[in-house]
Amino acid sequence: MKYGKDRTVNGDIINKKDAIQLVRKRLKEMLKPLGFQPHPRSKGRLMRIRGDLIDEVSLRTDGHNLEPWYFMYYRKAPFAYLKLDEGKLWRVMKARENISTHLRWHGEFPKSPEQKHYYYKAEHFEAVWREVVLALEQYVLPYMEAMSVEKLLAFMIKGSGVDEEFFRAGQTVFFYDKYFRCMSEAAVYGISMWILGNYVEGLPYIIFAQNKFRHWLEGHEQETEHFYKRIGRTLEMLDELIEIYVRRREELEMTVQRLTDQISENWADYIS
Repeated sequence: MKYGKDRTVNGDIINKKDAIQLVRKRLKEMLKPLGFQPHPRSKGRLMRIRGDLIDEVSLRTDGHNLEPWYFMYYRKAPFAYLKLDEGKLWRVMKARENISTHLRWHGEFPKSPEQKHYYYKAEHFEAVWREVVLALEQYVLPYMEAMSVEKLLAFMIKGSGVDEEFFRAGQTVFFYDKYFRCMSEAAVYGISMWILGNYVEGLPYIIFAQNKFRHWLEGHEQETEHFYKRIGRTLEMLDELIEIYVRRREELEMTVQRLTDQISENWADYIS
């Protein structure tokens, strides 16, 4: 494979910019036949809809990092995600496959004026790619495809110490949390309970999320960035659900279905 200026030294290194493009290209070619498509508004994220679940494969590219990231969402309430625990996956694969890399690319610092970017040694780059492919084919994708909505929701409120459970919530719900770390997970779980008709169980999670979202959004109501707008959309939905619960309980089932159908159709508006 040939590279232009500042891309190789004696043909044995790849600078970071080109490495990112190459990994994205390979992932797209590998995953497209499996149903993954580019995120409608976010570059470099590949998404797959599977009924009520959404799978994501993307890349962490900050600093000298280049690392695949894997997420799963509940399509009817995609406010929070399950993310692959890289340490668990590495431990399982190290024991079973005797892998030689950490399933991510480690960048080298520039060592001469001609090298202006982080770079990766070609041999290391290809070794990591082979093991990333192995991880995807034998571990990550099968785990995604075996995931159920019920299991995903359970992870929102309780984690697992089992290494073979590769995915975990960003934060499990903790009602005494003083900050905003688990408000999205609470919204996912509470709304999912209402979808199932479990209104009493879901209510405290929805109220907790509603209060946290409102407090978090104070002073940012007029912001137009997607990050703020998605919080605002979610809060509007929570407010409507609580109002219907209090004033017109007989309309609650129909309202839950209508709102979650809208979210399912427009899921990209609710994913960070």
